Amino acid sequence: MHKNSWLHYCVLAVALTAYGGGASGIESDASTLGGESKPAPTAHRKVKKTIPPAQPKLNGLAQTAVNSGIVDCAGRIQQVTDFLTANSKSGAYLFIAPTDANRRISSASLEIQANGTSSYATASFAPGGSGGCGTLYETVSYWANQCEDVAKRAFPNFPPAGKLGDSISMLDGGMYLRIFLMPAGQGCLSIKKEMVY
Repeated sequence: MHKNSWLHYCVLAVALTAYGGGASGIESDASTLGGESKPAPTAHRKVKKTIPPAQPKLNGLAQTAVNSGIVDCAGRIQQVTDFLTANSKSGAYLFIAPTDANRRISSASLEIQANGTSSYATASFAPGGSGGCGTLYETVSYWANQCEDVAKRAFPNFPPAGKLGDSISMLDGGMYLRIFLMPAGQGCLSIKKEMVY
């Protein structure tokens, strides 16, 4: 299907599946297509032909992005959505620019079901001038416990970082990561927000 025939947004009703990747964080991919770089062959050197390793299969969201003309951010879309959906069942809705999608921001909304509960996630992908792709993602989860208890049990490695305003507290995950805890009735909403460059 030609990329220009796609609507400016797509609905995905497929479950995204993760393969590999841990829940410890998102790491940059430093691998190269052909493995280690090798010196150029000389006239006297016998050159051994090798087959480059196969590229990983794209998940449903990354494949939809590529089919819609998003090439520069496809790897980041794959990386972030694999991280967010690891060991879970999920559905997604992808927002794609109506024209020149490869040079414009795109965004995904996801429902992630794990351990009997659902969380909402959003991830936005913006191509950079040097071929990179900046990303911002957020996950929102409801907890039946008070926010102080959620901070201690669900996020024990994140120290307190003060209050955002009157009632929303923050936990420190480093320069590009914050967790916001907001009282919600008898429970608490956690909003995890991270920038990935």
